[in-house]
Amino acid sequence: MEPHDKNGDNGYAGYGGTGNGFGSGFADGFADKGPEGLRLCPWERREQFGFLNALYLTTREVLMAPQKFFHRMPSRVGLTQPLLYALILGVTAAFLAWLWSLAGDSLQVLVAEDLGKAFRGPLWSFLVFVSSPLTVVIAVFVRAALMHLMLMLLGGNQLGFEATFRVAAYGQATGVLALLPFCGGLVALLWELAIDVIGLYSIHGTDPWRAMVAVLAPMVLCASTIGAALMLAVLGLQ
Repeated sequence: MEPHDKNGDNGYAGYGGTGNGFGSGFADGFADKGPEGLRLCPWERREQFGFLNALYLTTREVLMAPQKFFHRMPSRVGLTQPLLYALILGVTAAFLAWLWSLAGDSLQVLVAEDLGKAFRGPLWSFLVFVSSPLTVVIAVFVRAALMHLMLMLLGGNQLGFEATFRVAAYGQATGVLALLPFCGGLVALLWELAIDVIGLYSIHGTDPWRAMVAVLAPMVLCASTIGAALMLAVLGLQ
């Protein structure tokens, strides 16, 4: 499977038609070709669609059809636009998590004996929300770097770091799932992992198993390291 960036429009010249199932607005967004002959997503054509409509259309496609989304995405047009998208979705997710924390702890206040403990949760969520612009930027770059490093080790890197970064950034679309009470965070995490795997093999034109290892291996390594550190800390206290 060859990386699609090397093949011009890659046979999708008719994508702008009305029979693609996404509606005319979304089709028109991808009908405008980027500098590499591929389709810029609506978010990167905000002057045509408007801010909110471009945000909605892009998020819908990432969540519902990530393979098509990333297969048609240019990978040499800069990091700014995907990073801005990730920042907006990540901060929104943190804000929604804070609101759910307020809603949950407002009920606890009615029955809690320790009011300080009851208010501690919303305070922590608020601090996470305030710091979210910085943490989102750091998280996207770190995740993209780790996934790209694994792709390089596995021989799956076909289009360079920007392609991997775009997958990590637009994968933040799962932040809207923070609207779901209680289980929103877990659902968002699992959905984002699936989008990352699909996005990597779609944009790089690599094997699905390489993409899966590139996504999951850093998580397993980090979890193992944290687990080993905690075990050593517990043993040291005994």
